[in-house]
Amino acid sequence: MQSNSLRDIDPRMSEALANLRQIMELQRQSPITYGPRFPLQQSLPPGGLRQLEMPPIDVVVSLLRSIKSSTPGLFTFLCYFFAIKDFSNLCRQVYFPTEDFSDAVFIIVNIGLYYLFLELLPKGHNSYLHTARINLETALANINLFMPTTIENIQALLLGAFYASDVCRPSVAWQLNTAAALMCQMAGFHRRNSHVMDSPEEADTRAILFWHTYITDKAMSIRLGRASVIQDLEIDIPRSLNFHGNLSLEIRALTATWLRGASFQSRVYEQLLSPAALARPATEIAERARLLAHECHQMEVEAKESRELAIASLEKMKTSPLVDIYVKGDEVQLLSTMTLIYQSIPAPEGSRSRICDECINTARRATHAHLECIASLQNDAFARTSYIHRNLVLTPFAPFFILFCYIIETLATEDLELLQEFSASIQGCDNASEVTAKLAKLCRVISDVAALYVEAKSHQQEEAMEDIGGEFDTYLSQLGFLPVADQTADANVGADNMPVRAEEAQVADWMSGSRNWFGLLDYDVSQIGEYDQKPM
Repeated sequence: MQSNSLRDIDPRMSEALANLRQIMELQRQSPITYGPRFPLQQSLPPGGLRQLEMPPIDVVVSLLRSIKSSTPGLFTFLCYFFAIKDFSNLCRQVYFPTEDFSDAVFIIVNIGLYYLFLELLPKGHNSYLHTARINLETALANINLFMPTTIENIQALLLGAFYASDVCRPSVAWQLNTAAALMCQMAGFHRRNSHVMDSPEEADTRAILFWHTYITDKAMSIRLGRASVIQDLEIDIPRSLNFHGNLSLEIRALTATWLRGASFQSRVYEQLLSPAALARPATEIAERARLLAHECHQMEVEAKESRELAIASLEKMKTSPLVDIYVKGDEVQLLSTMTLIYQSIPAPEGSRSRICDECINTARRATHAHLECIASLQNDAFARTSYIHRNLVLTPFAPFFILFCYIIETLATEDLELLQEFSASIQGCDNASEVTAKLAKLCRVISDVAALYVEAKSHQQEEAMEDIGGEFDTYLSQLGFLPVADQTADANVGADNMPVRAEEAQVADWMSGSRNWFGLLDYDVSQIGEYDQKPM
C-alpha cells in the first residue's frame, strides 16, 4: 500500500500508518503475563521475611508521633478502611520481636510504612520508601493463600490488593482479594447469624473487612472481564459500615457510595458485557442499558451530594492530596461506566455515527471531569500516578475509545481537541510506572492518528490524500474503530460456527482485550510511536 508519494506528502502520515500496522501486529501476539510478580520483589533469604532489612526505627517512631498531631492523610484513612486499631503495636512486634510474628503482621507494617513515608518523608529519603516496597512486594509474592482465617490475615490480603491496585497489577489484586473473600465467607462475615456472639465492635470490624472485600471484588469485573466471586444472594448483613473515631461520618458517606458503585459496576458486566449477556437479542441488551443508565443517573446525583459533603469536610481538615484520588476520582469512574452503558444502545437509523448522542455526550462529560481532577494533582507525582492507575486503567476509561471512534466516523474537530487535551494531560508520566508510560504513549499515538485521519479526510479530493484516507480506513476497520463496509453473516461467526451479530461482535471485541486498546497495556509497546515528535 505504501508509496513514495505518501512519504513525500507528509512523513507524519506514513508514521501514523506504521503505528496502526504495529498495533495490528501486536494483537496477533500473546500479551506479557506478570503472574504474581512485582517489580521489586526479591528471593526470600534464609530465615524468611524476618531477615529482610527494615527502615530505621528512629525514623518510624518520629513519623508515628507526628501523625498524632498532623492533619489526617491517606495513612489515617487506610487504618479506618482496614480496621487497623493499633499500628504502633504491630510495629513493635516486628522491630522488637519477643516471639515470632506472622507474615500478615509483616505485610501490614510494611504497607503502612510505605504509605506513611509517601506522605510524610521529605524528598531525598526515598531509600526508606524503597526498603518498605521491597519488603512488602517480597512478602506479597510469597504469601500463602491458604493461611488460617484470621482478622490479621484478611487485613494483610486486602492491603496487598489495595497496593497491587495502586501499582497497577490488577490480576494480582484480584488473586489477593479473592483469597480474602473466601476467608470472609468461610468465617461467615456475610451472614447475620454468625455475628450473634460478637461484641458490637467485633461485628463492625468483620463487616468493614467483608464490605471492603466486596467493593474490590465487584469493581474489578469490568477491568478483568470476570464475574464477581461474592454473590449478593448469599449476603444478609446490613449494607452499612460503622466506623469509630473522628472521621467516621466522612468515611461512612464515602464507603456507602463506593459500595453501591462497585455493586453497580458488577451488574453492568453481568447484564451487558458478559458472554451470557452478549448472547441475548440486541433489543433486550439496549433495554437493559436504558434501565441501567437511568439508575446510573440517580446514583450520580446521590454520589455528588455525598462527595461534596466529604470534600468540604476534608478540605477543612487540610487532608493530604492522596485522599483526593479516592474522593474526586469517583465522578470520573461513574461517568466512564455510564459511557460504557450507553455504548450498548445503538444510534438511531440514519445517524452519522454508530455511537448514540447520550454516549458521546457522557464521554465528553467524563473527559472534562478527568481534566479537572488531574489538574488538581499536578504538584504531586505519586497522587497523579495513582489516580491514573485507579481511574483510567483499573476502571477502563471508555470515553477515550468512544471519542476516538466518533472522531473517525464524523471528523468532529471539537472532539478531536478534547481527545488531544486528554492525551496531553497524562504525558510526563513516563518515569512514574511502566503502565503509565505505556498509557501515555498509546494515547499520544491514537490522538495523533485521529488528527492525521481528520486532515487526510478533509483533503480527500486530492488524489494522494484519497489513497492515504483509504489506507487509514483499512487499518481502522480491522482494528474495530470503523464499521466494516461489507459485513455479512459469514464475516462474523462464533465458536459454534453460528453467525454473530455486528452489535454483539463490537461489544465482545471491547471486552476481549484483543480489540480493546486498554488490552495493549499488557503488551510490549516499545516500538510503537518511536519517532521524533513534531507539532500537530
